[in-house]
Amino acid sequence: MRQIRTAWVGRKGRDDDRREVSIVAVCEVCGNDYDKSFEVIAAESRHVFDSLECAIHRMAPVCEHCGCRVIGHGSEVDGHFYCCAHCARQAESGAQVHDRA
Repeated sequence: MRQIRTAWVGRKGRDDDRREVSIVAVCEVCGNDYDKSFEVIAAESRHVFDSLECAIHRMAPVCEHCGCRVIGHGSEVDGHFYCCAHCARQAESGAQVHDRA
């Protein structure tokens, strides 16, 4: 994460030379400098994103049947991730899978 700090500058009493103090974090997916970025800490790794879209793109598992991102509960069969019970049943022949809603 790159941080940019700007501080009060100029001589005492001169407001025209002052700038706000700000810290800007850069999204690790799109590279956007955004003052409302956020951190996600998962599996002892720290990530910085500017939107949920970027966080999902980087962190959500991919359904092993249809390839979509697993955003909700999804289904897991023997360590394989699926977006829903339907995809799990299609990929895992004969598996008794139910959605975890």
